[in-house]
Amino acid sequence: MLTCNANDCLEVFKIQLEPTRIVKLPIITDLKFDQLIQSEAVNDHDDYYPYTIREGEHIFPKTFALDSLDVAICDYIGIKSYPIWVVEPRQMFIEGDRVILQTTDRRLFAGKSKLLTNHSLILRNNKDVNCEVIDFADIHFIGRFARGISIT
Repeated sequence: MLTCNANDCLEVFKIQLEPTRIVKLPIITDLKFDQLIQSEAVNDHDDYYPYTIREGEHIFPKTFALDSLDVAICDYIGIKSYPIWVVEPRQMFIEGDRVILQTTDRRLFAGKSKLLTNHSLILRNNKDVNCEVIDFADIHFIGRFARGISIT
């Protein structure tokens, strides 16, 4: 049991301030079940999400935020719990990157990427268990899941 008087139990917290800046990311707020992600048209939206980045972090071209409320997704990596997803459209990935992809038949997936062949991709869960094989010909959109943002 800890007993102390007011002068003996004060803790000093040192706060290290980091330089940050806020960028405005285009946000898609209305992705419906049967709607395709159009990364080329993301910047046509008038809605923006204020996104804080730290010194040394970079924003890739065409990065956008996606409001995930009511978005139907086959989620293998647990991103559904985040109401806002920051997505970087990419054509190249490192094995193990967390990706969001949409197939031409409008299904949405989130998983860890692994190249299976030069024609297909495996999506894995957080325990590196294979969950889905998708042919590149069936992919409409693919992007790297950069960050999930909780709004509290």
